[in-house]
Amino acid sequence: MQDTDIQTETWDGPETDSSRRRRRLLVGIVGAVLLLAAAYVGLAYYLSTTVPAQAVVGGVDVGGETPENAARLVESEVAKLESRPVVVSVGDESFELDPDRAGLRIDTDATLEGIAGFTLDPRALYEHMSGNFEREFVLAVDEEALASSIGAAAEGIERDPVEGTVAFADGAVDIVEPVPGLAVDVPATTERVLAAWPSELSIEGVSGPVEAETPAEIFAQFREEFAEPALAAPLTVQVGEGSFEVPAAQVATALTATVADGSIIPAVDDAVLAPLVESAGEEAGVLREPRDARVRYSGTEASVEPAETGVAVEVTGQSEAVLAALTAQDRTLALEPVVTQPELTTERARETLPKGRISTFTTYYAAGQSRVTNIKIAARTLNGTYVPPGGQLSLNNILGQRTPDKGYVKAGIILNGRLADSYGGGISQLSTTLYNAAYFAGVEFNEFRAHSFYIPRYPEGREATISWGTIDQRWTNNTKGGILVRAFATDTAVTVELWGTDTFDVESVKGPRRNIVQPRTIVDDEPGCVTQSPMVGFDVTVTRIIRQDGREVKRENVSTHYDPEDKVTCTHPDSR
Repeated sequence: MQDTDIQTETWDGPETDSSRRRRRLLVGIVGAVLLLAAAYVGLAYYLSTTVPAQAVVGGVDVGGETPENAARLVESEVAKLESRPVVVSVGDESFELDPDRAGLRIDTDATLEGIAGFTLDPRALYEHMSGNFEREFVLAVDEEALASSIGAAAEGIERDPVEGTVAFADGAVDIVEPVPGLAVDVPATTERVLAAWPSELSIEGVSGPVEAETPAEIFAQFREEFAEPALAAPLTVQVGEGSFEVPAAQVATALTATVADGSIIPAVDDAVLAPLVESAGEEAGVLREPRDARVRYSGTEASVEPAETGVAVEVTGQSEAVLAALTAQDRTLALEPVVTQPELTTERARETLPKGRISTFTTYYAAGQSRVTNIKIAARTLNGTYVPPGGQLSLNNILGQRTPDKGYVKAGIILNGRLADSYGGGISQLSTTLYNAAYFAGVEFNEFRAHSFYIPRYPEGREATISWGTIDQRWTNNTKGGILVRAFATDTAVTVELWGTDTFDVESVKGPRRNIVQPRTIVDDEPGCVTQSPMVGFDVTVTRIIRQDGREVKRENVSTHYDPEDKVTCTHPDSR
């Protein structure tokens, strides 16, 4: 079969009037559209060169201004707002934010968009043509920087709560209630600033109180339930069948309270309360100290005043019972009586009565001196003193202060290495005599001191001066029995005897003088000067050897230093 090419031709035929009309209409429409578009673009261009008559941007009136002037006015206001601090108030406190550091920014370009510059946006053109144009500032805030600035500023006004305190004083409770702290809610305050700025430059922040660990209502409860009842009346202490009261004001001094962990815990200071209870109990006659047996002498005849047991209570460890009693209806603290024994019982006193004279010593002086008067008074006072086994003698405690009211007169003493006059002068001779009697009885010396320079009427290194308030002679009776001190003074001598139970044999060994220093010669024309005879100064050691039942039990070396006694010649008429 042979292929055949087929060609087809189309003919539109002749153009009709209807076709020509349609073409002209289409061209007209297109032309009109192009004309309107050109007019729209022209209008848009025209409007881009003007600002609506009633235009307000961020509160700035820019109506009728050229776009350039409007932009300058808005930018100027933005610059002001971005330079003014923002004051944030939190209660009675406040702080300022620097907009630059706080990231507070205004997007000027976004704010001015559509009010100036060419745009084909019909909405913008409509706003422009209507004559009314109002827009707020468009913000570009760095919220992270803002929150950071608020947090840093808040640290300056935030405060920790102050915990309350409780104290007992002057018979009352003193409660200082807690003071809440202040905390700034940084996220909420940040939201408030974002919502208010830049139209407001003073903004109320968001804060809240920080309560103390122990709230105020706990203090009110403590006052009502414990403090006021505890101090309402005296505390009654029941001891056996007896009772006495401790005043509330005294009880208050022993009360304490601990404020912690949301509670208030009262406590009792036993060390404070115990002596208060003891004192009140003794005053009421319910409690009493034990009384040692007392040995009385009439000449050499002894009598024993019986000892008495005491009654005490143990307050230590009774804190819970005390606290319970203070809030109980009867306010009574029951304590068990504790019988206390005397150190020297009646039996022991009788067993240890002196059996004979165990030592004696006598020193001498010239008759007619004023010092003799003082020695006689002191000897009478000392005479009859009884030192029980284990007891201690203090010569100053026995004699007391030497005053004219007691009959003492002025006589010679040693003052700063020179002779002078004072009330009671001369009684150091009684002290030395007592010291030697006690020395040979073998007692244990607790305190004594030699004169500053040597006085020939006394044994070298074996003497003891005395001065009220500064120098005392004290010794402890370590013998097997009580010691009765008998003292006698005549116009020329003073003797001290110790009566007791013979316990020790005592030997005294004096070493040679050493480190001898010669006295000086002094001429003194001052009134009241006292003439002195010279005496060398030296050191000497005396050894006391104590034996009991033939066996040496103690060896004591006592070294004494004597200053030289200067030769003093007095030339003033009022000297002696």
